[in-house]
Amino acid sequence: MKIVISTTVFILFTLSMFGQRIVFPGQNQLYRFLEDPSYISSNGEYNMTGLLQVSDSDIAQTSQYLAAQLSFFDNIAFGVDYSRHSFDSYRYSHILFSSRVRLGLGSEFHFFNLGFSIGPDKSNQVGSAIENNITTSYRLAGHYTNFNLTIGGFLNRYQLQNESLINNNTQIPTTTDGYSIYASYHITLSDNLRLTPTVRYNSYDDLSFVEGIAMFNYKGKVEMAISYKNDYSINPELSARIFKRIKLSYSFEKSMGAQNFNDVHALGLSVNLGSKETDAPEWLANVKKKNTKIQSIKKKKTEAVEPVVTENHLDEEKVEDIKEELHDDSVVVAKTDLIKPMSQDDPEDTLDNHLKPGNYIVLGSFKVLENATKEVERLKRKGYYARIGKKNATDDFNYVYVDRYTDRNVALERIKEIQKQKGLEKTWVLSIE
Repeated sequence: MKIVISTTVFILFTLSMFGQRIVFPGQNQLYRFLEDPSYISSNGEYNMTGLLQVSDSDIAQTSQYLAAQLSFFDNIAFGVDYSRHSFDSYRYSHILFSSRVRLGLGSEFHFFNLGFSIGPDKSNQVGSAIENNITTSYRLAGHYTNFNLTIGGFLNRYQLQNESLINNNTQIPTTTDGYSIYASYHITLSDNLRLTPTVRYNSYDDLSFVEGIAMFNYKGKVEMAISYKNDYSINPELSARIFKRIKLSYSFEKSMGAQNFNDVHALGLSVNLGSKETDAPEWLANVKKKNTKIQSIKKKKTEAVEPVVTENHLDEEKVEDIKEELHDDSVVVAKTDLIKPMSQDDPEDTLDNHLKPGNYIVLGSFKVLENATKEVERLKRKGYYARIGKKNATDDFNYVYVDRYTDRNVALERIKEIQKQKGLEKTWVLSIE
């Protein structure tokens, strides 16, 4: 209940604004990279996104956005962005070449992203003999992320739709330069559902206002965002992923209070062409790793018998061997045997310096091997036996783990006990296939 109340107050906390309408991309919360280059290819994906924004029923005033994202390297990505705004008597367009650099700060959940865009833009009046006015446009952005907290901002240029244009006046509108700063916090409601409230301050020429945003993401397949600006507009956005790599989206913006502009509808299509690491969104992969909320485990079948095996580090493979030998699926091994911790007498978990398939109880990940070694020593002083391993040859991180299990459910049971101890609350499960 506290979360609901806090989020409601958070969204409604805005400053009144009036005058001219800034033509933001109508789905800027679903596709952050449309206005913020520090989000280009944030999950290492290769992506094409198109957006058509219609600001009246006659389609006389439209905006088109097209963005391509490429991530050839782990920490560097590139993008090309094109937008075109068409009005009754006026056209404005720009093309931007973008780059994004990610600076790791010791953990895959702790980093800084810096993005920059530059390119030409042009404006002209339809039917006028005056030559196109071509200038140079740019964007600069950055955001800092520490686990669930993100703080950032960007400089940008937007098309400005004023009252004279809304009333079909032939006066050529202008663009507006300024900045936006924001802070957001991810709230994990379950393994599959995340809420992200955001507050954003926008300052562009004579327009300055605070915007409240709430965004829901379900399994990385369905996203819903709502942006509320007091005395200005309300803008809900919705997207759904189909056929695994295709995402369709729709948004609707309605003016409120002192503002007077036609309803704005936007349709979007985004196609993921592949990913260097995973098709899963970054936040969902992180949630699974950290396991901040464990799904309830199905109860094991029927009758329990006396423990058959009492080895210190028993895994599911041994359980299956016992079942096969007795030809009886009713054999159940005592849970206390399954979750006993690893010791130095257990076989190595690496092959050619890479982790074997299994589910690892990870207490930390480090880019610098020396730091991982220090963490192992620290855990040893606390009474834990720990080891270090990497996922593969291209992995930058050294994972410090205290156990490995073949069965993921067993690993989840074990992690419940570990997370109860002070300083180990962020322990998570790393699954290697």
